[in-house]
Amino acid sequence: MQDELVLALEDLAQGQQHLAETRMRQLLARAPDFAPGMEVLAMALAAQGQRTEARELFMRAAELQPESSGAWMNLGNVCLEAGDHAAAEAAFVRASALGAEDVAWLLGYGLSLLGLAQFGEANRILQAALIKEPDAADVRLAYAQSLAEMERFEELSQCLRGMNADALDPGQRQAFAWLLAQAGDDLAAQDVYRQILREAPEAMESRVQFSLLLERLNRVDEADNILKGIAATSASAVTAMHALAAARILRRQQQSDAAITCLATGLQRQLEPAMRAQLGFELARNHDRLGQVDLAMQALSAAHTAAEAAFQQRSSGHQLPGVLDWLQQRLRRAAAATWQQERVDGLPEDPAFLVGFPRSGTTLLERMLDAHSQLDVLDERPALEVAIEQLRAADGWPGDDLDKGLCELAPSSILALRRRYWNEVQRHLQPQGRLVDKYPLTMTRLPYVARLFPKADWILLLRHPCDCVLSCYMQAFGSNGGAKAFATLESTARTYVAIMEWWHEQRAYSPARVHTLRYEDLVGDVSGELARLMGFLSLSVEQQQFAFDNLAASRSRRINTPSYSQVVQPLNAGAVGRWRSYRAHFNEEILAMLAPWVTRYGYTLD
Repeated sequence: MQDELVLALEDLAQGQQHLAETRMRQLLARAPDFAPGMEVLAMALAAQGQRTEARELFMRAAELQPESSGAWMNLGNVCLEAGDHAAAEAAFVRASALGAEDVAWLLGYGLSLLGLAQFGEANRILQAALIKEPDAADVRLAYAQSLAEMERFEELSQCLRGMNADALDPGQRQAFAWLLAQAGDDLAAQDVYRQILREAPEAMESRVQFSLLLERLNRVDEADNILKGIAATSASAVTAMHALAAARILRRQQQSDAAITCLATGLQRQLEPAMRAQLGFELARNHDRLGQVDLAMQALSAAHTAAEAAFQQRSSGHQLPGVLDWLQQRLRRAAAATWQQERVDGLPEDPAFLVGFPRSGTTLLERMLDAHSQLDVLDERPALEVAIEQLRAADGWPGDDLDKGLCELAPSSILALRRRYWNEVQRHLQPQGRLVDKYPLTMTRLPYVARLFPKADWILLLRHPCDCVLSCYMQAFGSNGGAKAFATLESTARTYVAIMEWWHEQRAYSPARVHTLRYEDLVGDVSGELARLMGFLSLSVEQQQFAFDNLAASRSRRINTPSYSQVVQPLNAGAVGRWRSYRAHFNEEILAMLAPWVTRYGYTLD
């Protein structure tokens, strides 16, 4: 029997699955309980796509060899292929109890945990596999998937660096393209998708993913053409992701009624919470476009519920900070005058920081500034956060006591942090002019900026507090970027108050040169507001700044904000006062919280 096993394994190695199957069926006819023969037959069947019978054979082989870790490994892998992640996990746990601990076990177990949405534990297991075999493409892609699920996109980008699409099999190549898109490496992702579709034009999932990427890059016509390439015979297999892609394109084509119908089809499916949330937010956008306020709010409530469930999946088993805990990092007394001394260290001119509460219009202003020949905008990349993380990880750092920590910084430490910041900037951009660092909530890092960049300028953009709150509530910021803070209108209003209170308190303690303007004034008088802002930056207005929409539409990099579709359109005041249509959903508690800020910034609740 051993000779026949060896011959069958040689058949498999040579791609002769049918011959291996015949050999093993003949062997098992003589010895029906010969477990190794069952396993080789199961391998031959699985290679031919006959997974149901293969799984039954692997299960029987494991029952006959309950002390064989290899038998349970085989069962776990075939369950993975069948999409039964719970059964796969159980099999891999049995294998582990019998001593399995190699890379194959780590990979299989990690993939089963990914399928069960246990992302934190999957990440830990798959990282261990990658440490053991850093050159294994299947291991690296699985670990990368865990990073994507946890929205750790900077680490994801680093993980994918150096991978070669040509060295991957078709399934791996598809996963690679999607992960590149998730990491924001749009040009590379497009190249891989085009390669996939050249070789397999019928690849439906890749078409859907590619269309989502192109829509995200504001290339709506191309996205539509790619999606229409899905054969009519595949229509019955429309996935939730297909529904999402089609709905986004329809909305961009001013066909919100059709988009709503498409989304309803997708939402009828059994969905993971993250996908249900995405469909729900898209549904709300379309109801909003049609003026269907109550339906929009119903869709938003369901979307936020799903987003909360997705957040719980991602954070399961992890101790997380409170929603606004970072606001405890503050000065308690005025900074020393020495903080304002200019630093001559050969590094670029200190940046201008473009900030504001999210959804205040910073992306619109960013596009106008980026159109200037002497300015370069870093678009929502956490360069400053990287430097702050390095600072706070240093030995002896006194927690949230910024008075002590920042005051006691040695000149050498300040220089190292400034270099860390600029190195991070240059990972994304090679500034030729002065840098404008656009990251709205950098406003909550005022003391750090005052210490590290004493000659920085600040551009603070305000918007009617009620419009800010409504717009944040209506956006899908991602599970790590708003699932808690913006879960309800009430929590969003509390977040607004907490952040604006923090800003004004810290302004009293931190030296800062700030130019403040209001979104409503900007869209009402572009020439005047832009002239005043450019004067603040000691620059002249350039004519191309008024054609920002054309420049934004032609750029190859994505616009890293939920409002990416709006900044490729001509300027209009349509978003001003939108909250009034939703006033019935602003209860008295919300209005009472926001009223002082409405008055302070020159607005009304009329």
